[in-house]
Amino acid sequence: MSVKGLDHIGIAVNSIDEALKHYVNNLGMRLIYREALEDRGIYVAFLKGESYNETSIELLEPINKDDMNNTIAKFLKTRGQGLHHIAFAVTNIENELRKMEIEGYQLIDKTPRIGAMNRLTAFIHPKSFMGVLIELVQT
Repeated sequence: MSVKGLDHIGIAVNSIDEALKHYVNNLGMRLIYREALEDRGIYVAFLKGESYNETSIELLEPINKDDMNNTIAKFLKTRGQGLHHIAFAVTNIENELRKMEIEGYQLIDKTPRIGAMNRLTAFIHPKSFMGVLIELVQT
């Protein structure tokens, strides 16, 4: 895999508004983007520190906390709030997915889909990365 760098760290939370109090008020981070991804059933918010060159923090909240078909709702119910995934920026996500599949990685998404900020995204199963869910993001 050829990555450009760490794009963001995803954190599952019960409430973005509550989480923002900690990240903004206590850590001094800035909210830079927020949206509802209706097709995925989640709200997302992206935060950055002082430098816009820094890696973002993505807060993920399920729209319907009782929907056990929703990956974030299920994650919160089984594991509680916390680290959900690490996302890496790539130039050509389709090429990266093909290479990873050939090398035997277990892909959750064999083709990219539109994610937050209208960027192409795809996930690689944690079994392929020592228990860490990896997201690829085409920048």
